[in-house]
Amino acid sequence: MEWVDQRTLKTSKRLNELDKLLLRFVRILEKYFEYVVTSGYVAILFGRARATEDIDILVKDVDEEKFEEFWKEVTKHFWCLNAENPDVALKLLREDSIRFAMKGEIIPNIELKACRNVVDFLRISERIKIVFKNNQYIFIPPLEMQIVYKEEVLKS
Repeated sequence: MEWVDQRTLKTSKRLNELDKLLLRFVRILEKYFEYVVTSGYVAILFGRARATEDIDILVKDVDEEKFEEFWKEVTKHFWCLNAENPDVALKLLREDSIRFAMKGEIIPNIELKACRNVVDFLRISERIKIVFKNNQYIFIPPLEMQIVYKEEVLKS
């Protein structure tokens, strides 16, 4: 990883299938919501040798109209594992989380969570852009916030 500026890191990481899944998903997601990729995927991105079955993403400002537009587009390529329609999915997202996977697949999947507290909103407002070799990108929380979140909130 190499810092381009205070909010941008460039990686020469070779894209694997998990990265490609994430990039396909966030290209849709970013049209509707601000987001950050959190938890285990960030550790993997920075070189931790571990496997994961899901990618956690935190989204900001989920309103009904935007969510319905997002749902129409995302369900052309992905399926929601725990909701069959946008109304149920939005209710679940506001209460807990929803999961998406490529059609016909279950693992790996993407767990989408909505901001619920000041720390969640701060993680998005202070986000860092990670740029891959092919110039595609994702956003993650500042690393120090990621560490505190894992240690204090998740106790991991």
